[in-house]
Amino acid sequence: MKPKRLNWWVIQISCILLCTVTLIIGVKAQVVTDGLVSYYTLDTNDIVGDTVKDLVGGKDGTIVGEPESIEGHLGDALNFGGKPDCVELPIIFNIGEKPASYEAWFLKPSNSRIGWQYILTNKTNFFDHFFRLGFNQDTGQLRYYTEQANNIKKAWITDKDYADGKWHHVVATREEDKAQVYVDSVLVKEEEAMSGNLGGGETNWNIAQDGNTDGYLIGAVDEVRIYKKVLTPEEIKQNFESQGLAVQPIGKLSLTWGRIKTSQSDH
Repeated sequence: MKPKRLNWWVIQISCILLCTVTLIIGVKAQVVTDGLVSYYTLDTNDIVGDTVKDLVGGKDGTIVGEPESIEGHLGDALNFGGKPDCVELPIIFNIGEKPASYEAWFLKPSNSRIGWQYILTNKTNFFDHFFRLGFNQDTGQLRYYTEQANNIKKAWITDKDYADGKWHHVVATREEDKAQVYVDSVLVKEEEAMSGNLGGGETNWNIAQDGNTDGYLIGAVDEVRIYKKVLTPEEIKQNFESQGLAVQPIGKLSLTWGRIKTSQSDH
């Protein structure tokens, strides 16, 4: 009897240790939640009809056209085929002169280098203050664009072309007149940005178009996150390696365990 009882305790302790290790790994694998304003997983489980759920800020988006749900970097993604495919978002937050970061995973086919294309913007017309993150004309080079009223702007592109049919992680930041673009957790470009008002509190935002019913994306997007802060290199690395929300915010003060998304592709 004693050996059997000992074995039972060994099994119980082993299970506890395994659960503890799994929990720790899950916490380390979560995305950065400090400053996170909106989070669109683009998973089928987080899309109801044409409504795309914002897991953090409740700023749900609306699908326009017929983007296809495909296997993404984490879980599912939306594959956009050009006009009119996009996701229209409400007003996310008033950026103004404050720091911000914009993040997504994208996959751009090599045969999709057609015109100007965009991943995320808060632009609605050419008279607004706004930012744009997308691709340079007829290339797969990432383009980051900040503008104030009357066509006063700073725009620049990355050196590398990312229309290679592979998933890539992009983070674009802006604080005062400094802007950065990270790809796959590596800083690839740092240039000057407009330091003044970038709007965001008066106009809707968009995924996969330029905000002026043009510049529609040909390619896939996954895991769109918007922050009201500049992510540090360490936080960008954490998000690059993350598997979604290990803890899911409920309200402003309490936290509850949520599902951890499972990576379904090689990177």
